[in-house]
Amino acid sequence: MKIFICEQDPYRAKLIEDILGIYNYRIVNVNHISDLFRKAHFQRPKVIVVDETFVENSPHDFFRRLRRDPITAKIPVIFISNRISNIANESDQLTEVIQEPFKIKNFRHYIDRWTIFRSLHLKN
Repeated sequence: MKIFICEQDPYRAKLIEDILGIYNYRIVNVNHISDLFRKAHFQRPKVIVVDETFVENSPHDFFRRLRRDPITAKIPVIFISNRISNIANESDQLTEVIQEPFKIKNFRHYIDRWTIFRSLHLKN
């Protein structure tokens, strides 16, 4: 399964890639928002992991654009942030907001929820 890691810091991107790489996910690093939408149209990820520093403007604008695009509208997003309270209003049924620092086992749980158990997690 393909997972997009949206992170501008190459060291943090590598850390997340190493965490998920041992679980045999195919990881695609994305450095810019424009690349995210272009690559998503061709590669169709199962999950998008986004760090708050990746979002250039407000998270509200980012999520609005993400959910209006027909390709990315149905892709689950794990949004990593230091400020949960500011992001809570942005979340929807396909968005998981986690606060840094996070435990690796919890992070893996979020990934599993959206890759393996997605049909159980989403309510019809």
